[in-house]
Amino acid sequence: MKNSPKYLPFYLLASIPRPILHGLLNLLFILLYPFIFYRKKVVQDNLQKVFPTHTLKKIKEIQKAFYRQFLKNFEDIIPLLIQNKKAVYPSIVIENMELLKELTQLNRPTIIITAHYGSWEKAFSTLPIFINSPVGLVYTPVKSNYFGDLLLHIRKRFGLNLITRYIFKEHIVAHLNKTFFYIMPSDQRPVDNKKSFWTSFLGIETPMLFGVEKHAVQYNLPVIYLHVKDMGRQCHIQFSLICMYGKETEHSFITKKYVELLEKQIVDDPSQWLWSHRRWKGIE
Repeated sequence: MKNSPKYLPFYLLASIPRPILHGLLNLLFILLYPFIFYRKKVVQDNLQKVFPTHTLKKIKEIQKAFYRQFLKNFEDIIPLLIQNKKAVYPSIVIENMELLKELTQLNRPTIIITAHYGSWEKAFSTLPIFINSPVGLVYTPVKSNYFGDLLLHIRKRFGLNLITRYIFKEHIVAHLNKTFFYIMPSDQRPVDNKKSFWTSFLGIETPMLFGVEKHAVQYNLPVIYLHVKDMGRQCHIQFSLICMYGKETEHSFITKKYVELLEKQIVDDPSQWLWSHRRWKGIE
């Protein structure tokens, strides 16, 4: 494989039996968590904003569970470097594949709106295995770095198309009469609050990305919500239909329905959402 030498340390990690890899990462967590972890203050601040009635002890319990999940995501995606499709199948459970089969008959693009929740990277990267149609991830490119490039490498292994948000409009126009599933995570903080849609999210007035709704209405596309939940050795995936025809929805219906579905997931199990986003920076 062309990039194998570059990522040799991670190929070696991927070759370790899963129980041993889990044990090593768990030991790493125990040793490092009390001293240093990625954006620890951001995570605590976000949790305190969303759960103002929680005690500090409860906040720290959720925070610790979040970082365990964060590390678990790493444990889930590293084996994808060497796993084949047959090895991946038992670790993914799709609960309502019939909705996707129905949408493939339309010969139109479908937008899959989702969030950084559960084993999201594993779900995004392996979804093309289960769908007999092209699947693309719409993302914002960042400055090239070793770990970012590794993630892109893993995402492409099973046929996921990587589509930057800068060419997304041209890409969707070129596929208007074809079946194509576009995965669009929409829980990041928008670049421009003034061009965002503001609504209550987790009890806080929050700017939300509006691109999914904009394109669904403009091109009259179906929108489905992708639920991803980590269940230990398995990643559970479920789809919810938000609309079949974007033009038939009232203004903000798609975005508000997305917020409602995401909120329910977060409240049910807050540890699985990516709290390290600076989601409410500068928002009182």
